[in-house]
Amino acid sequence: MIYSELKDDFNSFLKNYGIWIAVAVVAIIVATIIIIFVIKNRKKGPAKIEDHTASSDWLTALGEKDNILEVTANGSRLTIKLKDQNLVDKEKLKTLGVTNIVTMSDKLILVVEDKAELIKEKLK
Repeated sequence: MIYSELKDDFNSFLKNYGIWIAVAVVAIIVATIIIIFVIKNRKKGPAKIEDHTASSDWLTALGEKDNILEVTANGSRLTIKLKDQNLVDKEKLKTLGVTNIVTMSDKLILVVEDKAELIKEKLK
């Protein structure tokens, strides 16, 4: 008895609200696809640091190898101790993918996403 009443109530519910349930499911699927698409394409910003970027480009931007005294990498930060900061081409560094440059008295701190170790190895 209870089963037949429950079945009748459920059938009645589906008759009244079935279309809205279907619309909600489709809307959730479409919204999920749009969110995934937006997240994948959102990473637009400064140039990406590619593995094939030549070490000569980095050396030129930093005033050549003789200007570099010490290089350390920590996460997304690359700390470079320099002889002469006037030789640094900050615009070239930004085209190479540096997102932020902090200038200190004898060193530069470059924010380079997660490629600091890679660049450090290129500069050695």
